[in-house]
Amino acid sequence: MKPAKFNNLSPEDADVIFELSKILGITVAERIAKALTDRKFYVETTQGEKRLLVIHTMEHYDWLEGDFRMCEYIAASGINVMRPVGMGTFRAGTMAYQLYTWYDGKDLEAALPRMSPAEQFSAGKKTGELLRKLHALLPFEEGETEPWGIRFRRRVQNAIQAYGDNPVKSQGADWLARYLQDNQNLLDNRPQTFTHGDFKVGNLMLCEDGQIGVIDLGWGNNYNDPWWDFRGITFPNSPPGHFLSGQIKEYFQGEPPPAFFRLLSYYIAFGALESLSKNRR
Repeated sequence: MKPAKFNNLSPEDADVIFELSKILGITVAERIAKALTDRKFYVETTQGEKRLLVIHTMEHYDWLEGDFRMCEYIAASGINVMRPVGMGTFRAGTMAYQLYTWYDGKDLEAALPRMSPAEQFSAGKKTGELLRKLHALLPFEEGETEPWGIRFRRRVQNAIQAYGDNPVKSQGADWLARYLQDNQNLLDNRPQTFTHGDFKVGNLMLCEDGQIGVIDLGWGNNYNDPWWDFRGITFPNSPPGHFLSGQIKEYFQGEPPPAFFRLLSYYIAFGALESLSKNRR
């Protein structure tokens, strides 16, 4: 059965949806344009169910299975995260799909500019509470035993080395490299907890009931310094200040310790140098 309604679909996307409609009973499909690293669609089925459909190549299938189980783990804890419905392969095992529950609501990143300062602060508080609950979860799998300071120092040195090997230099990037080299002591004695890995407003939804929902998890290791999750406040654009104030104060149940902003600055500087090194190759 061919889907009854296509929205924002390229011919290639339409072919994929047509094939999956035979497996999943898709009747409506719309591409989510903001997805960059994979292909995401809003779909409806013959049973009237609303779903998030994610399409991948088989290159990262092992990661996909782990991501799926992790979502099940988080959802079972009561945290408002997209709930896994099913996954499988198609096209003779060359492609994979995942189905998740769909949030009726608005993209938080798009909704925030339309809110009043009080509404932004309230949304920030809900986001801070959600992040605090995420960090309180036990590790999904056996956590890293190596201290965070040792682990992250390797990443810092790799970023500095990559920049040093790049022929394109700038005064600002030189400063970042020196700052990261000279302030590695900030990484010492940091705890490691369950983390989202890519926590930013672009991966959150404002649901119709007013709650905040998580729609995507970060790739890779989800056992890190909990404050590492705050680096997303500057990507791609910083959310409104009232939102950030609510998020940080709710997370810490009051004012954050001075060490928080020093370490957050370090993580933001690291991300900037790492990005510069990759983009200039």
